[in-house]
Amino acid sequence: MSPIKNLSENVRLPRLGHIHLGTRHPEKGYPIKADHFVLPQDHSDYAKLVEVFGEKPKELRILIPVEDDEQWATQAYKAYNQTYGLVCKGDGEKAVRMVDVQTKELPVANKAGTVTMVETECLGKNCPEYQAKKCHEVMNFKFLIPEVPGLGVWQIDTGSKNSILNINSCAKIIKRAFGRISLIPLKLTFEPIQVNNPENGKKQTVYVLNLRTDVTLAQLANQAKEQAKMFMIEAPDLAAMADLQLERDIDDLWGEKKVVAEEVIEGEVIEESKLEPIPQAPEATESSPVKEESNGNVSSDLFTWIAENMGWRDTKTARSWIVNKCKIAEKRIEQDPEGVRTEIAQLENWTI
Repeated sequence: MSPIKNLSENVRLPRLGHIHLGTRHPEKGYPIKADHFVLPQDHSDYAKLVEVFGEKPKELRILIPVEDDEQWATQAYKAYNQTYGLVCKGDGEKAVRMVDVQTKELPVANKAGTVTMVETECLGKNCPEYQAKKCHEVMNFKFLIPEVPGLGVWQIDTGSKNSILNINSCAKIIKRAFGRISLIPLKLTFEPIQVNNPENGKKQTVYVLNLRTDVTLAQLANQAKEQAKMFMIEAPDLAAMADLQLERDIDDLWGEKKVVAEEVIEGEVIEESKLEPIPQAPEATESSPVKEESNGNVSSDLFTWIAENMGWRDTKTARSWIVNKCKIAEKRIEQDPEGVRTEIAQLENWTI
């Protein structure tokens, strides 16, 4: 079945719920900043969230779901309207804007009119809407909470420049250290910092998001491996299946076959001595595709080391993985296993 163009290739992370960084005034509705994560009391899993993190948590144990940061950390200039919701979204160069058909301007709240979406230039901080504080930077941060039920992500929205910079910077450090960001156990924290108020220059305390870990990078690497195993569905051992089929083919084509003493062909009796001999399997040579497993402990240690790093339960696939994935000849595996170990450690960024 062929995919639907412009639909099947798009992937959306299902959202389980929102966690907030503040509340709203019960009567007037304006936002009130908080010094902790505000868990959604109307959510079906609120009790579980409280059980895991407490009522007013300042850190959450999370996982980034995917590598594509446009999926888990969307960032844009956004302008909202109480009547129409999101009315403009841009990246500093291009924007998609909702405009009144007649005035060609942003629609006015609480005023009826026909609107349409148009593509236009995004002026970023130079936009009149931004300077009038009607538009600002927004990050939609999506993450997994493995200790809470549900197949999907939780989301936190922030307009704090410091929070956006912190998340982006921490993500880059993690990617450089481990080569990836997804499924690495992290802590999302909400911490106070001192900043200068741009309006009066006075220092004030604000709370910002950070990605943290309270262990060493080496310990975090081990935790990441264990975390990945939890989400890994064991694939069939294709190499073992291929080896088994190869053995069957060899037996069928070259193995010893029992020949009956007499075989009748068209009523004629053929004696056993007249039957042509069945060729026997040739002895394995360096050029032969069939090789015996090494009896040495060095190769076994190499395969065990690879299986542990890959999260495999056995070592059967290790030899095939070295040859096919790392492009290392089988002869060299037997002759120089320690050199092979060093080369793989450099390729995969593993610890010897």
